[in-house]
Amino acid sequence: MSAVKSAPPNEPVVKKSWGEAAKAYLDPRVIVMLFLGFAAGIPILLIFSSLSLWLREAGIDRSVVTTFSWAALGYSFKFIWAPLIDALPVPFLTKWLGRRRSWMVVSQLLIVLAIFLMASVNPVREDVLVYMAGAAVLLGFSSATQDIVIDAYRIELAPPSMQSILSSIYVSGYRIGMIVAGAGALYLADFFGSNETFYSYEAWRNTYYIMAGVMTLGVLTTFASYEPTAETLQNTKQERNLKVFLIYSALLLIPGLLLSAIYLINILVNKVFDSTLAFIPLMAMPSIKFYFLALVACAPLLLIYFMINQPKIINKAPLVAETREDYVRLVLLFVFSVFAFIAAYIIMGQFLPVVEGAFTAFFIEAFHLLSCLGVALLTGYALVQVGLVKKEVAMATWIEPILDFFRRYGKKALLLLALIGLYRISDIVAGVISNVFYQDMGFSKTDIANAVKLVGVIMAIAGGFLGGLLAQRFRIMHAMMIGAILACATNLLFVILTYNPGSLPIMYMAVIFDNLAAGLASAVFIAFLSALTSIRFTAVQYAIFSSLMTLIPKVMGGYSGAVVDNMGYPFFFIFTFAIGLPILVLIYYVDKYIVIGDNDDIYGDDDGDIGNKLTKANPNLGDTKEPPRASE
Repeated sequence: MSAVKSAPPNEPVVKKSWGEAAKAYLDPRVIVMLFLGFAAGIPILLIFSSLSLWLREAGIDRSVVTTFSWAALGYSFKFIWAPLIDALPVPFLTKWLGRRRSWMVVSQLLIVLAIFLMASVNPVREDVLVYMAGAAVLLGFSSATQDIVIDAYRIELAPPSMQSILSSIYVSGYRIGMIVAGAGALYLADFFGSNETFYSYEAWRNTYYIMAGVMTLGVLTTFASYEPTAETLQNTKQERNLKVFLIYSALLLIPGLLLSAIYLINILVNKVFDSTLAFIPLMAMPSIKFYFLALVACAPLLLIYFMINQPKIINKAPLVAETREDYVRLVLLFVFSVFAFIAAYIIMGQFLPVVEGAFTAFFIEAFHLLSCLGVALLTGYALVQVGLVKKEVAMATWIEPILDFFRRYGKKALLLLALIGLYRISDIVAGVISNVFYQDMGFSKTDIANAVKLVGVIMAIAGGFLGGLLAQRFRIMHAMMIGAILACATNLLFVILTYNPGSLPIMYMAVIFDNLAAGLASAVFIAFLSALTSIRFTAVQYAIFSSLMTLIPKVMGGYSGAVVDNMGYPFFFIFTFAIGLPILVLIYYVDKYIVIGDNDDIYGDDDGDIGNKLTKANPNLGDTKEPPRASE
């Protein structure tokens, strides 16, 4: 039985040709998602690998460096506050921009603030590490919030037939953002004067300031795009905004991609033939820099124009918090629950034993986190019982999205949750320590930037495009199986590298195949999660799925440094390969026993008037004859 059931059941599914599938990338919504993916890709490496190198250059112990990855646990717990994104309006902004774009702007501004605060702390002084950790947690929280909104926006932006393409382009934009925050950050830090032998706080500070400035591209995209579940009253203004944005995007993307391709080919040729050829003449570099600096300088002016030229809208999607009192009470409930989680974490941390074994420490910390989460949930439940929030409002906000998922899939929902929670475990666990691994193998920061943060990410983008086309053309579970096999098998290439430290050819081989597999797996997995999500609870359900996707891998990744210290790199990468094998069995059983895509609920009364309801096939409230859920 197919894991993705088409609808209506009595009509054959018309498969697109490769040309038709590729043509979908020309849709304007694709460009919007490319830039939003870029904005989502910037923060993650500023918490993970780039921050890891900064801390290592500052002389921080490796075990402490890897624990900083826990600052990104907000990605794994975002399902807790995702219901508030669906339930609550943002004062003033929701009426102006709509419920998705208003939350997007708030999260993007918080990201800029968090990056600025991180840049303001010199980690060489251990007494201020706690402040950097606090800023990193804020960055993880705000970027996870941005992910919640962008994921919901993407699913509501287009019908199911476009989701695989939007998923792949989102991954591509995400990876481009990672190039900027990864390779770009390393180049900048090196340019400003910080390296393995000489640490410069000012170099890293300036690098993070620039990254905060780059994030404004996301804000620009948010104001240029439109609200998918709102009625636009001034279409001319919206069309003009999109047209100007597309022209600006073309001026930025076409030369940028062309120069990047030339630069990449140049690097590969020089590595293979051990030459020093320059495909781009040095005399042309000042003109190229001036061109892109001029475009960047135009961005604030464009942002002001888009803000002034915003069309009037009428929000259509219902909100749980219909009154200001409900709004305030829901926020207070969340805040008190968060304080309960923090208090429980601190108190339990004083009594739990400190052990040296990595695996034992992992299970103790997992128990620690889950227990504190339980305390937060019990606190929230008790506050609802005493009347802080109306029971029906709390049910509609937090419980109904979960009940909807189990109503649609029954007991088999547990199988789906297991697959979601473990699918990306191999590459995420291995990726936490990747930059430190390359340093330990004797590669310079420039080598890492060229191979991992440039060539590798470009290969991940190529894998994303390939994954999108596969998900568009074939059964999603077949593409999922291919992605899972490649994601775990490519980790074995790093075992070869451990026995050939300093070998650039082997490093490039491992990086190319590993990132191609990761890009493919990411794209098909996002399309799979989108198919599982109900249009009634877009933000909440997708946040739950994506949180489960990263929770276990990230907790385990926090102990990757300790595993390497105790067992060595070869054992670590063989271990990351082995933990990916059970995923293949889960994919087989999901494909065999679960039908996805023909059981979604919709907004409104069940009167059969599909054309006037908000559905995945009808996300813009237009007149359509498509069924509520129809997958390719």
